[in-house]
Amino acid sequence: MRLWDKGGDLDSAVAAFTVGDDPVVDLAWAAHDVVGSAAHTHVLERAGLLTTNEGAVLRKGLLTLLAEIERAEFRIDPAEEDVHTAIEARLTARLGPVAGKLHTGRSRNDQVLTALRLWMLDELDQTEREWRALADAWLGFAALHRDLPMTGYTHLQPAMPSSYGLWAGGYCAALVDSVPLLTAARALADRSPLGSAAGYGSPLPLDRVFSAQILGFSAVEDPVTTPQLTRGIVESAALGALGAATGLVGRWAWDLVIFSSSEFASVRLPAAFTTGSSIMPQKRNPDVAELLRASAVGVRAARREIEDVVALPGGYQRDVQLTKGPLLRGVRQGRAALRIAAHLAAAIEATPRPLDPALYAAAEAYRRDKPFREAYRDVAAELAAGTFAAEPTPPPMWNLEALRARLPSEPRVDRWPAWKALLSS
Repeated sequence: MRLWDKGGDLDSAVAAFTVGDDPVVDLAWAAHDVVGSAAHTHVLERAGLLTTNEGAVLRKGLLTLLAEIERAEFRIDPAEEDVHTAIEARLTARLGPVAGKLHTGRSRNDQVLTALRLWMLDELDQTEREWRALADAWLGFAALHRDLPMTGYTHLQPAMPSSYGLWAGGYCAALVDSVPLLTAARALADRSPLGSAAGYGSPLPLDRVFSAQILGFSAVEDPVTTPQLTRGIVESAALGALGAATGLVGRWAWDLVIFSSSEFASVRLPAAFTTGSSIMPQKRNPDVAELLRASAVGVRAARREIEDVVALPGGYQRDVQLTKGPLLRGVRQGRAALRIAAHLAAAIEATPRPLDPALYAAAEAYRRDKPFREAYRDVAAELAAGTFAAEPTPPPMWNLEALRARLPSEPRVDRWPAWKALLSS
């Protein structure tokens, strides 16, 4: 039975349309919904709405469900609509009427928000690890080839002397500079919506501060009307952080496509990281870099989709159901891009070539004992006449150790032991 069912039939076409892809999408945060439900049993006990024995029975049933979810044995039938109904249906079948007390003082609105926030915190913690791994991979390449000369390009034309270290180190620094976006996304997600019910709270004496504390949230999202207004904002922040990181990955991947071409021949992708042509025997293609190049598009599209959906009046509107799919898709695509980029960065090979002497033109103009504008014209004339000669100059120096010290901190403590403790207590 649907959680909202009051009797009567629902048109089958309307039912299928309103359920949408929730039975598939909701599996992503089914475990987190179990955790939120376990916390709610503790809140109900504290309010005297569940006995100690009833709470223990419900948590034991939830723990069994969590094990099934972890073994990928849990399914949501379309007739159950969503993960919340599916969990309560399983508990009712196994535990009897006591399962009907689990939803006391709670709405599917704050239930889904709680599961989503817990899932997002979990995902952002994993993202931080992948963020660091990619920064480490870029910095590792930069350290290995720190002063190895490389052509620097502007407008895709040879411009100035550079180095492989500057190339990879720049991407590492830009990624590290973007860490505050990830921190801000986590701060927005780290507030508990549990107890806000359908957006106007509950008449029951439910301790929202207590539920936030035992779930590990840093604060309560208050007043109770707030969680419905920040739905979309929190998701957008997470995808914005991932969009910035995958945007950098895309630019780096663009470089790989260009630099690995036979015309540039500055880097080599191992054969195992390339694919072949179905018609041209000699071809090896940088497909992985090309798909990485497009990854940011998917993340940004997911963010835009969510922002467009939540352009709504205040209070709960069913439209927000449609933010779950793009959130899941965008986060998964973004995280996958970070992982494969780090894997690829550790595998590419530098293939240096002698630098064109013309790259030292600017340095030569600066060295001459005359105003720069005059020296600039003289050097340009020598280049045109084919008489230019200059002493090679090293690429700019940079502080590798200072950049290493700025890498994101070690990964955060795993949240799951504390969450599982809610089910066992």
